[in-house]
Amino acid sequence: MDFNSLLKRAQKMQEDMEKNEAALKEKEYTSTKLKDILKITMNGDYEVIKVELNNDFVNSFTSDDREILEDAITLAVNELTEKITEDKEGMLGDLAGSINLPGLR
Repeated sequence: MDFNSLLKRAQKMQEDMEKNEAALKEKEYTSTKLKDILKITMNGDYEVIKVELNNDFVNSFTSDDREILEDAITLAVNELTEKITEDKEGMLGDLAGSINLPGLR
């Protein structure tokens, strides 16, 4: 493999990575584990876009239920953070696998 070919492949990999990163930033992730209580939507930059509470849950909510709500929000945010991290790791693995350079697989 000559140097020019290697340089072109590296440039293509950089372009692909930039496209994938941009797509991930725009992708929305919605929590599903606690859908009966709340739904949280985040983007690929780990920013919370929307928080929706189930009306039945809110109507039955008392001040004593504060801890339940806090735990539910924490679980939903952690679920989404894990999904986004997995997607980012998968994207990097796909890019590394698309070229044949020693040490990248």
